[in-house]
Amino acid sequence: MSSLAAALAQRIGAAHVATDAASCALATSDLFDWPGAAPAEIVIRPGSTADTATALRLLAEFGRTIVPRGAGMSYSAGVVPRAPAVVVDTTRLDSISIDAENLTAVVGAGTTWQALAAALAPHGLRAAQASPVSGSVSTVGGTVAQNLPGGMDGILGLTVVLADGNAVCTGALALRGAPPFWRHMGPDLTGLFLGDCGAFGVKTEVALRLAPDRPGAFGSFAFDSGDAMMAAMVAVAQAGTVGRAFALDPVRSATPTTAPARRREARPEFAWTLHLTAEGVTPEAAEAGVQAARALATGHGGQEVAATIPKALRARPYSIRGLVGPEGERWVPVHGMLPLGNARACLAAVEAQHAAMAAEMAAVGVSTSHVISSLGAYVAIEPMFYWRDALDPLHLQHLSESNRARFGNHPANPAARDLVRRAREVLSGIMDQHGAVHAQLGRFYRLGSRMEPGAAQLLHSVKAMLDPRGRMNPGALEGVQA
Repeated sequence: MSSLAAALAQRIGAAHVATDAASCALATSDLFDWPGAAPAEIVIRPGSTADTATALRLLAEFGRTIVPRGAGMSYSAGVVPRAPAVVVDTTRLDSISIDAENLTAVVGAGTTWQALAAALAPHGLRAAQASPVSGSVSTVGGTVAQNLPGGMDGILGLTVVLADGNAVCTGALALRGAPPFWRHMGPDLTGLFLGDCGAFGVKTEVALRLAPDRPGAFGSFAFDSGDAMMAAMVAVAQAGTVGRAFALDPVRSATPTTAPARRREARPEFAWTLHLTAEGVTPEAAEAGVQAARALATGHGGQEVAATIPKALRARPYSIRGLVGPEGERWVPVHGMLPLGNARACLAAVEAQHAAMAAEMAAVGVSTSHVISSLGAYVAIEPMFYWRDALDPLHLQHLSESNRARFGNHPANPAARDLVRRAREVLSGIMDQHGAVHAQLGRFYRLGSRMEPGAAQLLHSVKAMLDPRGRMNPGALEGVQA
């Protein structure tokens, strides 16, 4: 191992190769606890596609397993190997090249969404691609590899380094001598690498479609029940009058500074809330979208309330305040994207399961809440769990100094952690029974066992072609191996 580390240091710089225990443990963790996780052997931080290709060729010679990693802001073990591996930390790949005339940008895979937004703001532009709330630290490449609700339609092309060290370009980046403005010329090879959880290669560059930053309009509505709220959300999504809808349950709708356990006690006092955002060429056009949605929301029993939440989210779309609970609780969600016609029944089943487990969760200090969202013709249901427990280095890395002092010494709570692990499996299964699909599959959500046999075989064949020795993030994409 020392000879491999020395050889890597010679090729990409000693400052960008880490073998100390703290770095290796941090580089193979995410926001949940995964029994059987293995620390990295070595962590490398290449600064370019050429660096990445050089390093991966060397790792191929040594026969080492590879795990690509962005910021690690996931909760499905996509960056958590079960055997020693070399982690390729992509966060130094942070270049940004903007072509405002052609409404495109090419960015390094380690670029954060917040950094990209800041670079685009002087041009009056934004990424057309949806991005996660954790974008203050989450990377563009990580989102591309993990996928997220809303899809990947804003991705125009990729540069990917394969397990053998060969760099390949897809989509808009594959054409020689042309601006990278168009993804769909010939077979869509870009799609092979979207949502692969790093099982097919290490992303180093991403071409993105840009859009004008247009005026927005907002509306918020309170409902007496989750079923009434969901009926309204589905109607709004079917009508297509707004670009974004999200809902908060009575716990999340309570005062943000109140601890989840105490907010749960106050549940009857608060209604579900539905928050809508529409965009338009003019403010009047955006308001027309909200006005049409307003009729649907009030028609399903919604009472209009101040639209402070969607306005605030649009003004400041990125935050990791929710990385832990208000009192430093550990936090982890489970999610499913549902067809519109199944969303109401699925939410009812999820809530019934919460009720069935309420006493057991209370006994170990676990509380729950939901975020429900839609950016199109689907609904994403995301139950979330909070509990007091020891925090991991990944949590502590992103907390303020004062909050590290406040929350860094919580005692371990293995009983709560085990219950949350079991509850997530149960809820994922319930959502699957209602036709759910999932983003950031990692090593948690089922894929191979749910696919039609021909599709599963095709996926196996692609993996075998790109990674014949099975060294690229083995175990990611459940059931899909070379």
